Amino acid sequence: MKKIAALLFVFFLMMSQIVCAQVGIGTIIPDASSILDLTSNSQGLLIPRITTSDRDFIANPANGLLIYNTTTSHFNHFDLVWKEYSDYTNYYNSNSTSDVTTTSTSDVVVPGMTIAPLLAGTYEVTFNCSYNNSPTERIVSSGESFPSTMAQEAKSDLELLINQLNSLTVTNSNHLAAFGNGETIFPGVYSIAGAASIALNLTLDGGGDSNSIFVIKANGALAAGANTNVILTNGAQARNVFWLAYGAPSFGANSIMKGNVIAATTGAIAFNAGGNLEGRLLTISGAITFGPAVASMPIGTSPYPLGTLDKFVLYTAAGDVTNTAVSTITGNIGTNLGTFVGFEAASVNGAFVTHTTYTSKTSTTISTPNTNNIIASFSIYQNGVLIPSSSKILTSEAYLGNASLQAVSTIEANQIVDVRWNTDSEKIGMGNRTFTLIKVQ
Repeated sequence: MKKIAALLFVFFLMMSQIVCAQVGIGTIIPDASSILDLTSNSQGLLIPRITTSDRDFIANPANGLLIYNTTTSHFNHFDLVWKEYSDYTNYYNSNSTSDVTTTSTSDVVVPGMTIAPLLAGTYEVTFNCSYNNSPTERIVSSGESFPSTMAQEAKSDLELLINQLNSLTVTNSNHLAAFGNGETIFPGVYSIAGAASIALNLTLDGGGDSNSIFVIKANGALAAGANTNVILTNGAQARNVFWLAYGAPSFGANSIMKGNVIAATTGAIAFNAGGNLEGRLLTISGAITFGPAVASMPIGTSPYPLGTLDKFVLYTAAGDVTNTAVSTITGNIGTNLGTFVGFEAASVNGAFVTHTTYTSKTSTTISTPNTNNIIASFSIYQNGVLIPSSSKILTSEAYLGNASLQAVSTIEANQIVDVRWNTDSEKIGMGNRTFTLIKVQ
């Protein structure tokens, strides 16, 4: 009788599990949401371990079939195709802002535009860039003179720069009109309601950032007294400093000045004896008197586009440029409407540029915009072979253009994918660019 009772107990227990369609291993209470509940504190579930080639021989795999791939050391599951679970990324990106050029008439790899994905699969491949007809370069001998519109272009570039500086959001409108006397200021856009002045030592502290920007705007004249000393520290750079005056800027004897000084309206600029300028003196309308003093352009690239102004250290859109005695000047000196006076004793490492003429004082290489028709080709390669339909050929007579490529390709693990380019004859350049692979299968 006891045996019959035991058998009935086992029967009803098994029937309850069959009816509930649940099985528990290591637990007598399987989770209600599972058909199989495995519970262990010391062991795991071991599923079939096979190679990629053996996996691919499985006939008619069901969606959801799971294996461990010993070739790739990753779990695979089937969902119309075999897919891989991986700790590798499904997204790869390479980008660069450095300027590169080519004159190659056959495809060469664009620097920085190479990716070798760690996972095999089908990828969407995209590339975007800005490119340009590289400026035409020529060597100019000392004393050589030739027609040029550089001074005319500089006027437009100066107007654009003034507009851009005026569009910046003011971060400090409470500063006193007087700067200096041992003061330290920090990056920002300062706005003075009237005239502004600088006295003795003024320190510009970049806060450890070499790209920190200082813009000091005065709605009037800017006057720096004798022995003014603008000090750059903690990453501050002269190329990132702008003094914008709606009046006449003037600098007393022995002033040490850093940054780009701009008279945004009618205003003559006076930079007096014994001074030293790392920057530029630029006026939209007014004479420039200089020296005897030292002037040189800032080192590095301006945070705002300067155009042709980039090569000028002294420039007026309307007025004479006058030097006194022995000055040392590095950079071009220009006037769109005016003349040059008193530079016989000056040492000029640059050129004198008028409304119509460029006259070099030293042997140098100059660049002018290239507006010739240029055919540029951009393509995507996989393992050294062109991906079909991934090329784009562009004809440009503009200075700046954009190129975009897109392709879909099945790529093996660690297979190299790159972007290549060529030109028909002229040199082309490339700046901002980005190359992306996104795994879609």
